[in-house]
Amino acid sequence: MMKLLKISENELGQLDRDFNEVERTSIEDIAPKVIGNNPSLEIDGRPIEEFDIVYADIPADNAIFGRVLLEMIEENGVTMNYSSTAFFIMAKKNYLYHVLHEKDIPAPKTAVVADEKSVRNIQNHLKGPLVARKFEGLNEAENTKIETVDRIKDFAEGSEYGENIIIFNELREGEKYRCLVAGDEVISLVDDSEGWRISSDGLKYSSISTDLKQTVRNTAQAIGTNVAEVLIRKDQVVDVNPNPDLETYTEVSGKNAYELVTDSLKEERE
Repeated sequence: MMKLLKISENELGQLDRDFNEVERTSIEDIAPKVIGNNPSLEIDGRPIEEFDIVYADIPADNAIFGRVLLEMIEENGVTMNYSSTAFFIMAKKNYLYHVLHEKDIPAPKTAVVADEKSVRNIQNHLKGPLVARKFEGLNEAENTKIETVDRIKDFAEGSEYGENIIIFNELREGEKYRCLVAGDEVISLVDDSEGWRISSDGLKYSSISTDLKQTVRNTAQAIGTNVAEVLIRKDQVVDVNPNPDLETYTEVSGKNAYELVTDSLKEERE
C-alpha cells in the first residue's frame, strides 16, 4: 500500500493514480516541532513517516524554510521529488550556476556579484551580449538582455550588498527548449518565439538529440534531483526550476507528465 502526500497549493490530481491513499496540504499548514532534541513533523496529526512518497511544490522564494522542511522529511526516509539540497540549489540561482560549472554541465559563462561595487573589471572576463538578472532576496526583479559589457555597470547601479544578487550570463542564441526530466524520462518542448527569452507561451512538442537529452539527465543528477525543469538555449543549460508545470507538459506533448513523475518516484522508492 503506497501513500502519497502532496505539499502544494494546487490539486495535482493526476498524480494520485495507483496510490492507496493521497493527502494534500500547503506549506503554510506544516509546522515542524522540536521536543527536547527530537524534531518531528506531522500532517493533520499524522507523522510524516506514515507516507511513502512526498511530492513537494514549494515556491522558490521559500527556499530557507523549504530546505529545513525537506531535511526533516528526508530524515524520516520518505521519498521525494527533490532533496533538500537540490531544492536549495535550484532556488538559489547564484548557487545553481556554481554547481553547473563545478559538475561540468554545459552552461553559459557566468559572473555573480552582490552590489554595484563588485562589477569592477567584470567586463574583462565576459563577452556580450549578456543576459542580466537582478534578484531581490530570492525573487527575480529584473531580467534583460544587454548588448555589450559596457552596460554592466549601468545594470548594477543602485544594487546593495545583502539586498541584491546580480547574475550575468553570456548569451549564445539558438534553439530554445523547456525540458521536463523525471528519472530517466525527458519531455522536451521547443519555444519557437522570436527573441532570446525562453517563453512559456507558444510551446510545441519537439524531440531533442540524444546528446542534449543526456545533458538534461546529467543536469538533474548533478543537482541531485529526481524531477526538474531544465531550460536550454542552443546546447547550454541556462536555468533549472524545481517546480515544472506538469499540466503544460502533458497538454503540449500529448504525454502524461504526471504519470512519468509518479513512476519515477515509485521506482526510486523501490
